[in-house]
Amino acid sequence: MQLESQTYWKSLINMSLSKFFILQTLYRGPTHGYALLEKLRLFTRGCCTPTYATIYPILNELADGGYASVKQESTGDRQRKVYELTEKGKSAYHEALVVWREVLPYLNNVVNTESGSKDSANLNKNKSGKSACIKT
Repeated sequence: MQLESQTYWKSLINMSLSKFFILQTLYRGPTHGYALLEKLRLFTRGCCTPTYATIYPILNELADGGYASVKQESTGDRQRKVYELTEKGKSAYHEALVVWREVLPYLNNVVNTESGSKDSANLNKNKSGKSACIKT
C-alpha cells in the first residue's frame, strides 16, 4: 500500500465508483458489456471510466450474487451476454444511492475545506498541470 501515490487513491476510488456506475447504468436498462462501457465513457466523459478488465469481473460478481441476470443474445454470427438487474440488484442500487448521497456532502466538505490550504492550486490538477481525473 502506497498512501502517497495518486495511482493508489485513483485505483481505490475507481473500483468503488465503477461498481456504482455499473449498477446505475444497468438500473436504466439491460445492456451488454461493450455498450455498458460506451455508456460509462459518455456518462463520465472519460473520467473514472472503467476498463473491460474491470467491468467483466464486476458483471460476473453481480450475476453470481443474484444482482443481475444474464441472457445470451445473437447478433448476426456473434453471441453476446446481456445483463439486466434483478429486483435484488435494483434494491442494491437504491441502497448504494442512499449511502453515496449521505457521504458526498461530507466528502465535498473535506475537499472544500482543503481548498484554503497552500496546496489548493494543486487539488484539481495532476503533475502535468491538467485537470485531474481518475483513470486506471
